[in-house]
Amino acid sequence: MSGINLSEANVEMPRKVRIDDDTISALGFALFFFVLWLIPAAWGAYDDIRDSHVRDTLRREGHQTDGEVVKSYPGRGGVHVIYRFSVDGVWYPGRAKIIADDYKVQAPGEKIPIRYLPRDPRVNQPVNWSWFSAGWMIFYSLGLGLLVAAAAIFIAGLRKRELARIGVVVEGRVTGCAPDRSRFKVYYEFTTEDSVWMEGNTAMTEECKSGDSIPVMYLRSNPKRNDFYLL
Repeated sequence: MSGINLSEANVEMPRKVRIDDDTISALGFALFFFVLWLIPAAWGAYDDIRDSHVRDTLRREGHQTDGEVVKSYPGRGGVHVIYRFSVDGVWYPGRAKIIADDYKVQAPGEKIPIRYLPRDPRVNQPVNWSWFSAGWMIFYSLGLGLLVAAAAIFIAGLRKRELARIGVVVEGRVTGCAPDRSRFKVYYEFTTEDSVWMEGNTAMTEECKSGDSIPVMYLRSNPKRNDFYLL
């Protein structure tokens, strides 16, 4: 039993434990990538909100005219367009990223419908400008996935902490052991206080042999939740 005293282990409940290092490392890894995702996501969301506000203002107060394409080239998730238009004989520049699925690259000199504010023509957008893109949806879904993964890791850590705090410690018997990356996957069986036979598995840094005795902890309320006891 690796020097574990069952009586002492079961008397000291609830035990003083913290979330294990593996969970903290995994959580930190997930949160690190979430922060890396959050920076461009926040910047993109700010641009989208600002451009959407401009679009709504132009739809209410703007005048429509035909602009002239100066340059147009494909980019990630859309087409970048540089254009100009004339109001009362004065030329104004504009540029936008159009992500409508049916929009194609235009040659210099081609016409592009735009809206502008009469009181300030420098505020302008192409008529078919749109904030939505499948690429952004995938990008935001990635962030949501990272957040869900971090939450799942945290909940799993709390569950492991609960098991370590109030789990009943009994003698288990190794039934199998196999290499698993840098660790070993150890399979074991044990009998609860109520003489119910159970089995489980865990990852360990040391190789075990079939028949070896190991300490196992389990929840009284749900013996299927069990793990190797190492405190």
